[in-house]
Amino acid sequence: MSEAERANSLTKVVSSLYIHVPFCQRKCHYCDFYSISSADYETYRSWHETIVLELQRLASEAEAAGVEIQPLKTIYYGGGTPSLVPVKFLAEELDFCRNLFAIAPDAEITLEANPEQISSEKAAVAFLEAGFNRLSVGLQSATDSLLELMGRHHSREDAFQAINFAHKAGFNNISADLMTGLPDATLSDIDDALDFISTLPLTHVSCYALDVPDGTVFAKMLARDAARFPDDAGERQMFHRIRDVLIARGFQHYEISNFALDSFQSQHNLVYWRAEPYLAAGPAASSYLAGIRRNNPASLAIWKESVATEGPYSEANICEIVSEEEAAKETMLLGLRLLEGVKAKEFQERHGKDYRLLFASEIAELSRKGLLSFDGETVRLTREGEDFCNVVFREFV
Repeated sequence: MSEAERANSLTKVVSSLYIHVPFCQRKCHYCDFYSISSADYETYRSWHETIVLELQRLASEAEAAGVEIQPLKTIYYGGGTPSLVPVKFLAEELDFCRNLFAIAPDAEITLEANPEQISSEKAAVAFLEAGFNRLSVGLQSATDSLLELMGRHHSREDAFQAINFAHKAGFNNISADLMTGLPDATLSDIDDALDFISTLPLTHVSCYALDVPDGTVFAKMLARDAARFPDDAGERQMFHRIRDVLIARGFQHYEISNFALDSFQSQHNLVYWRAEPYLAAGPAASSYLAGIRRNNPASLAIWKESVATEGPYSEANICEIVSEEEAAKETMLLGLRLLEGVKAKEFQERHGKDYRLLFASEIAELSRKGLLSFDGETVRLTREGEDFCNVVFREFV
């Protein structure tokens, strides 16, 4: 088997699905993702019906393309705010996936949720009964003034109640997001958030540095008063505090921005970081299959028309055809996000090449700078490399 044939065979077997939900109550002040505010029931219903049609077309078009869809091991509903959608639609979609693709008995099925949609144990039970077994809760901060500044709809108490309602309902896998680098935030806010989450039944924590895209409320604030935003050193101090405290509490730092208790790593996100293939449905959703990346239109109306006419495999949706050379670079770039690093044997099995020869100069130079650690078999980021990971990643672009 040639290198190209090996790579192609690896990317023609898929068992992960991402579904994008583009609805929000309103945009948070740091967000530039495609989303629709104040959707009504008919809008939700129309989105749901198009998702079902898109899933049907994915199945038939995958078969025609020689792609094998195995029983799904991960399903991830992201957004937007997926928990806004009437739960009966979510349940119908998961049942449809079960009948169309099959779902593995131990599949990880995640719903991104905001605390205000889990206002009772009954609400949490409804999501559990719909078929979800993992929640990713948008906490972001435990300081009410910062939550208000971000444009969030929940309070610290709302988050406390929601996560405990979910746990009492039977969710045993709950993740929460935290954000560093927020305007007006101090290290005391981080310490307070860490004290707060220590009281919660969390199995996973994601910690992201604030990004300020153009056109957002925060972008205008940054232009007007940059002093309100922590500098890079201040943001890194916040992250280091979170990292050190979570590790001391028994969480594994398994990816640059993610921490998990033993066996609770995000299986769906590991698919991305391992550069494995995945299906996707919904407006603005992105998929990766058989070396091709596709982006669905970032418009509810255009997406619906696309699904009904050209279909998810439309050439118009193709944004990148990944060559074997580019795929090898991506395996390195994405794999280095994982703290376990990239192993030579696994790279050889996937690409038929030895990365120790392929990227010898890059590894040597980044190791000299103290950003990579290399023991002859595995290359991984150092602690300093974690802080300057973009410098490392640029070497593999």
